[in-house]
Amino acid sequence: MSFPHAFRPARRLWGALTLLSFTPLTARAQTKTERPAYSVAAEADAISFFIGGYSGIVNLTLRNGFQIAVGTGSYDVPRFLTEGDKNNDVAEWQARSTSVQVMRVGYRFRGPMRSGPALAAVVLNQNWRLRSESLGGETRFRPLSVGLSGGYYAKFGKHFYVYPTAAFTRNHVVSGSPSLHGVAYTVEKFGPNASIHAGWEWGR
Repeated sequence: MSFPHAFRPARRLWGALTLLSFTPLTARAQTKTERPAYSVAAEADAISFFIGGYSGIVNLTLRNGFQIAVGTGSYDVPRFLTEGDKNNDVAEWQARSTSVQVMRVGYRFRGPMRSGPALAAVVLNQNWRLRSESLGGETRFRPLSVGLSGGYYAKFGKHFYVYPTAAFTRNHVVSGSPSLHGVAYTVEKFGPNASIHAGWEWGR
């Protein structure tokens, strides 16, 4: 009897078990490799297009979840926001953010190209034009807002996503005056805001 031939079934069984033991590791390694090193997205605040404005944002997300986004835009301030001012009955304010620059720096919990939550510090630098026909004039001022923003990336297909966000910021007028002929418009020291972003993301 030849012992090598006698042990062939055992060797085959051992080989199969060894292969199976490495299969999960190989699959995990492939999954990790296939995860993109980073993604770049072209993004916009969809709401701005419905209130007489525009928006454009560039968004970079790294594999470790770090994210930075910068953008610009413009919009008409909705009437329901200015109507809450204590002097609106006299002034009947009409406001427009003639330009806004935004920067978000934060963390995307599931990394690039995936649905998941995100949290970021946000800075908004705006230039406001405030008009009043009843007071016969306009004024301009620049509010700066700094705070926290959170949202959820909802992916639809490989590239398209919708990113609803909510933020809470501290607001401060850094130049100009929110007052016209002695009638002041109140810029709240703290306040919430919300937006719905839509974007197209490429991974590499």
